[in-house]
Amino acid sequence: MALSLVPDAFERRPPSHPLARARDQALALAPEDGHRSLHFPDVCIYRFSNPSCFSKAATFGVTLGAVLEGEKRVQCAGHDLTVDPCHLLVVTRESEIDLAITRATPEAPYLGLHVCFGPDRVARALLALADAGGVPTGEAPAAFLLPPHERIVNALERLVTALCDPVDAKVLAPLTIDELLFLLLRTDAAATIRAGVGKPADAERILQTMQFIRAHFAQKLSVERLAKHAGMSPSHFAHRFRAVARVSPMRYLRGVRLDRARSLLAEGSARVAEAAVEVGFESPAHFTREFKRRFGVAPSRSLELVAPGARL
Repeated sequence: MALSLVPDAFERRPPSHPLARARDQALALAPEDGHRSLHFPDVCIYRFSNPSCFSKAATFGVTLGAVLEGEKRVQCAGHDLTVDPCHLLVVTRESEIDLAITRATPEAPYLGLHVCFGPDRVARALLALADAGGVPTGEAPAAFLLPPHERIVNALERLVTALCDPVDAKVLAPLTIDELLFLLLRTDAAATIRAGVGKPADAERILQTMQFIRAHFAQKLSVERLAKHAGMSPSHFAHRFRAVARVSPMRYLRGVRLDRARSLLAEGSARVAEAAVEVGFESPAHFTREFKRRFGVAPSRSLELVAPGARL
């Protein structure tokens, strides 16, 4: 059954901003305080009743942050950005960020939606857009603000609606996430990301190398070995991989290993130390550090990553 209840604190509030409808839909999915994974690992929702001090976080590839109620500040690679319901945040590559909730009260808590687009999804989308002409060259900013264009707002609303129903979450949500990514990458602000893809043939070789990594992730893989597989020099390969996947080759490899380890732990087919070895980590301690950095919880708490009824 689809969730449709809206908490009393919000049910009579007027649609005061472009994301008000998405806010009202998302409230049924939000935790009392904290964060919850809605569509692992792509979508998280956050709710906080009070402002917070700056804390560190990490993003992995292209990420969309939508503040549905309240306000936050994000510091990323020299950019100091204020994000509210009239400004969407786009992080264009793996980044270390500092963030703080600057407007939140018990009566009107901060409500945020975080959509992470995995490297494979980003690479496929960029390859599909690689033939688009008239785009500038240069490096994309690490993060920028984007007005909530009508099509993006509509897609966010449909994504939240799909996540309210377990079947829609499994079937429709991935399609809407792809749509959101295409809409973001087609904006003028994302032109330098599109331009960075370069020749489609290069991008195809990067996609093939990503498939090779997924098939051999437990082996000892180096940039040199991957570059040889792609038929490129190591330096050129590392540059092209980052341009297409928006993460470094080694970070992508680590992400594939961590995703597989999380699956093993969720299935109950391996203990933490066993999962670490099976996916290619040299020590359980290193595995635990990276797992917590990627997912926000220790491996022993990995089942908390999936919201009931919302697992892909």
